[in-house]
Amino acid sequence: MLEGHTDSRPYAGDGTGYTNYELSADRANAARGALTQSEMNEKQIDEIRGYADKRLRDKDDPFNKINRRISIIVKFLEDKDDDKK
Repeated sequence: MLEGHTDSRPYAGDGTGYTNYELSADRANAARGALTQSEMNEKQIDEIRGYADKRLRDKDDPFNKINRRISIIVKFLEDKDDDKK
């Protein structure tokens, strides 16, 4: 799963309604593109999410650049044989 995040600065944009939500989703989607252009199989990506500034890494400074990021969450499925052990 890929998640995109922004800081709390409103996206200046060009009046088209593009907001931090679109920016964060585009950021996650750009990561998807980079990963799949390398050797990652696109079927391994389950979700792409854009959170804008709703999950700040630095809540004390919502404008901190550290809040502009992507998160890569690795999911795994338990082997059915593991249940029998």
